[in-house]
Amino acid sequence: PIPALAACGAVALAALTAYLAIGRPELPDAPYAERLEALKSRDLESLTFDEALAILHDRSRQDPSDPLSHFYTGELLLRMGRPQEAARAYDLALRREPQLAEAMLGLGRSLVAIEEGRVTPEALALFQQAGALTNDPAPWIYQAMAAMEQGNEADTRRLWGEALTRMSPDDPRREMAARMSSGAQ
Repeated sequence: PIPALAACGAVALAALTAYLAIGRPELPDAPYAERLEALKSRDLESLTFDEALAILHDRSRQDPSDPLSHFYTGELLLRMGRPQEAARAYDLALRREPQLAEAMLGLGRSLVAIEEGRVTPEALALFQQAGALTNDPAPWIYQAMAAMEQGNEADTRRLWGEALTRMSPDDPRREMAARMSSGAQ
């Protein structure tokens, strides 16, 4: 047993020495800071989600008070189907800018995604706050969804009407909002 343990120790020491000499072979040779700077110089459209997240993470480290780096991180994570992580990012944005309506809306959408489409009371409160701060129809659509879930037809029609008044003439949701606000389903 002692020669076997000595052999294992020698192999481990050799592996550690090789790792320290070679570095991390799965990563490109350039140091992280250089790779990050190269990413920042690329066209935003060419970035993968992970590359964009790396840039946003670096931006949030450079300016810890900036809510937008956290907000955009939340947007990316929600698009990637990672609503729990998105909710944390939106929460960080709101801690830096409590009246950021877009972050309220994002956090609410994350909570709805986590609950598989159900508008929770917490999400509803966020949509109500966001609706008071922005002219975006989305908070009103989510409030209408909550009223529908509760079986409140009058509020459902009223809230769809509010969403409809905020929609641009070319909004693809206009027809549905008009139908829902009139009570035709």
